[in-house]
Amino acid sequence: MEKKIVLVLLILLSSCSKNDDQKYAQILADEECNLVIEIPPNNSVWFKAEGYDPVTQKKEVCKTHNRWWNMFADEIDVGDTIVKKKGELIFSIHKNDTIIRHNW
Repeated sequence: MEKKIVLVLLILLSSCSKNDDQKYAQILADEECNLVIEIPPNNSVWFKAEGYDPVTQKKEVCKTHNRWWNMFADEIDVGDTIVKKKGELIFSIHKNDTIIRHNW
């Protein structure tokens, strides 16, 4: 009896976790940024980079409170372009001769 209860609890917990992952993935997919870097992000807990939109040339700030983008802060330099398209789970860093793509 005790083993059955533990098994049911594990099944319930794993199904909750899957829903939470899907919700989090949707939150990440809804984010967007297209920024030529003038002030790169620092390695703090939250991601914040400053620069300008390459299409409009307007000054902008891209920041997020998740830690996904921040994992790649040390790869981002002045002059790079970071791209996170809405609806996608890919964060790209465009350098002069390379594009680095990070899938979530």
